[in-house]
Amino acid sequence: MAFFNPADYEARRRTATQSFGATGAMNAYANFLSQQRGTRERTNMMEQYDKAQPQITAGYARRGLQGPNVQSGIFARGLQDFAKQRAQGLQQFDQGQMDSNRMYDLTEAQRLEAFRNQMADMESEKAQTIADSARQLFANRVGAI
Repeated sequence: MAFFNPADYEARRRTATQSFGATGAMNAYANFLSQQRGTRERTNMMEQYDKAQPQITAGYARRGLQGPNVQSGIFARGLQDFAKQRAQGLQQFDQGQMDSNRMYDLTEAQRLEAFRNQMADMESEKAQTIADSARQLFANRVGAI
């Protein structure tokens, strides 16, 4: 005859809770590192664009398309294209970072739901064990009378 043992239940609950907390901490730290990495990469992109801009301007100047008293549509168009490429590159990078953050949020929501389901299953199992123990005790008591 197996009776309900609260120590068993508490040990399993504690283990599940500790595991949930540990994986949450690891995920949060991984997200933090990802954001730091993203910030560094974005800074590097900005530096690359900032270094490229004078080179582009100098290239137009060497061809006589940019300088004092020069109104060049080719130069203006080149700078517009460069600015557009810069904006698109940064926008795509930022979108990737937002997608990464959304994936972290989704993972956290799934992890929380799995933990809640595990706790609910343990509570249900606990209730079933208690009910079974009560039935066995009642059967033994009735049989003894």
